[in-house]
Amino acid sequence: MSAKTYLVTGVGTGLGSAVVAQLASSGAEVVAAARSKEPLERLGRHAELRGWKLTPFYGDLSAPGVAEELIETIRRRGGRLDGASLQTGRWIAGDPLLHRTTDAEWADGLRSNLEAIFRVARAALPLFLDQGHGSLVLVSAADRVRIAANASYCTAKGGLVDLARKLAHDYRPAGIRVNAVLPGTMEHELPTFDPPDPGTVLKLRNAVGVGAWEVARTIGFLLGDSSRWITGAAIPIDGGYSLHGREPEP
Repeated sequence: MSAKTYLVTGVGTGLGSAVVAQLASSGAEVVAAARSKEPLERLGRHAELRGWKLTPFYGDLSAPGVAEELIETIRRRGGRLDGASLQTGRWIAGDPLLHRTTDAEWADGLRSNLEAIFRVARAALPLFLDQGHGSLVLVSAADRVRIAANASYCTAKGGLVDLARKLAHDYRPAGIRVNAVLPGTMEHELPTFDPPDPGTVLKLRNAVGVGAWEVARTIGFLLGDSSRWITGAAIPIDGGYSLHGREPEP
């Protein structure tokens, strides 16, 4: 059986690179999209050393026509796309209260965290429909992260959860799965591009940020065949922080 082909958007120094490395190190072919060249070029050099199959794509996916160009690139290189992890987005600075939110902050939050994912999903779905299968993972944010944020960030990231459920409902007859992951506050710099051994024991403490590799492993699971009966899910990845439960003993 030929290797899987995946698309990962929003590749930078943290989660996007972790998802690419997680998939590529398992033998998948990965198309990695980023606005900035330097982080993706560093990842590309590492991929070359490891023998990973990585195709870079540079562009602002929130701009008209760029997402379509990305999917056309995938069609030209063979046309197969088994899944896509869409995590384009960024934190929006500004007062969390809506009546103090400026027009610029509101527009920036929606454009940065929702627009690109809408455009890429819209462009990728016809390819999935042609194939009769495909898996989309939309990266939102955990409840506590959204509530603490600027209103525009909160609205955009919350909208991704509903968008995932909407798409899962609408495209289920076509064999297309769509899920959302909701990471807590994440670490944003990877000390290495080599996925660590997942067998180590972690302390589930609120003071510990969510590791990008923990999120990447969940995304890899949702994209792959092991999760083929899961669609419409919104999975928090925060070590239980959102449960407001007791902390473990020191």
